[in-house]
Amino acid sequence: MFVIQLISLLLAAEIAVVSSSCSSKLERSLFDDLIGMMLKLKGTEHGGHGNEMKLKETPAFSVYRNSPQSLSSSTVVKFDRVWTNNLNGYDVSTGVFTVPVAGLYHFSAVVMSESDKQLFLNLWHNDSKTAGSLSSGNGYKTGTFDVVLDVKKGDRIYIRCRDNNAQKIYSDTDNYSTFSGYLIAK
Repeated sequence: MFVIQLISLLLAAEIAVVSSSCSSKLERSLFDDLIGMMLKLKGTEHGGHGNEMKLKETPAFSVYRNSPQSLSSSTVVKFDRVWTNNLNGYDVSTGVFTVPVAGLYHFSAVVMSESDKQLFLNLWHNDSKTAGSLSSGNGYKTGTFDVVLDVKKGDRIYIRCRDNNAQKIYSDTDNYSTFSGYLIAK
């Protein structure tokens, strides 16, 4: 904590000195360097991992559907198109993300219902429900998930239709239904 306070004081003093004697380009460069040093000291550079993980080594996925999917009781939602799939944790054929590196993860999803139809889904962690999403009413509706989970290597994360009825997810070329997750911290 002392180091961060000291750097903050030095940063404030440096900005005061810089702004009175340097060009704005040099001032910005010095400021960027100081912020970089603070982040390294705090261990938050590169998404909270210091220098130990590179971008392509960070588990992350972002997938979507660009067509509807009919769901019967307990069917897993299959987001069959990929934007990002670092470490290949998400399987488009099953709709399941298998955790490649243990840690704290953030998962989110937006899933659209058919017009004027109810859509009731659950986010699952292995064999346990973690969150539910209910969309109902007139027109197209979206349900969302936004959770942070502490998971182990090999754990499975997926979205599944509620047990008691058949439903349909809506999506088209505007990619209304999406699912994402990424490692926050090891």
